[in-house]
Amino acid sequence: MSHTRDEETAQDEPAPSRSGSPVSNPPGWAWWVIGIVIPVLGIAATVWTTSTKTTSSSPPPAQTPRTTPPDTSALGQAPNQAPPASSSPTGAVPAVFLGVWEGSIGDDVGEHHRRITIRQGKVGDEMVTTRTTSTATGSTIQCRGTGTLVAADSNTIELDTMVTESIPSGRCNSVGEQTLTLLDENRVRYQTGLATGILTRQR
Repeated sequence: MSHTRDEETAQDEPAPSRSGSPVSNPPGWAWWVIGIVIPVLGIAATVWTTSTKTTSSSPPPAQTPRTTPPDTSALGQAPNQAPPASSSPTGAVPAVFLGVWEGSIGDDVGEHHRRITIRQGKVGDEMVTTRTTSTATGSTIQCRGTGTLVAADSNTIELDTMVTESIPSGRCNSVGEQTLTLLDENRVRYQTGLATGILTRQR
């Protein structure tokens, strides 16, 4: 009986460790701490790795180029300011007739040098100045005058002129109505009731 009790007692006692020290198991709270810390460390490592990859792979922000408005000071006008529209004279005289015309005209007295300056205007406007020099009578006579527009179309204009100055005095007579007919851009035919000739554009 005593032998049997001793065997049961021996079975209940813990076996000694090989090193001679008793084996101690960690407490339950230690496993609880380990179970929390390890997942937390794993999550932190994953977040840090992801943020590092995102930062290194993100391209730098694009820079918007600076634009400088054109310098228009040399043109004498502010930026975005349209240049002023050029004004052009309006009237009834075709542009091809405008300018200075000169040439010889002949009548029953002889040859005379006629100069006519034509400006833009409407019917009834004073828009012509005239100068005629004559030596047909053996002396030099100069006649100056002005004229108004009577009618105009694309090829012909009609004028009415009168003498304003005579050198010598009293030697000039007003021509009255006269017609200029376009021959080409540089020549017109001058005609009155008594005289005719070709005038050439001077400017």
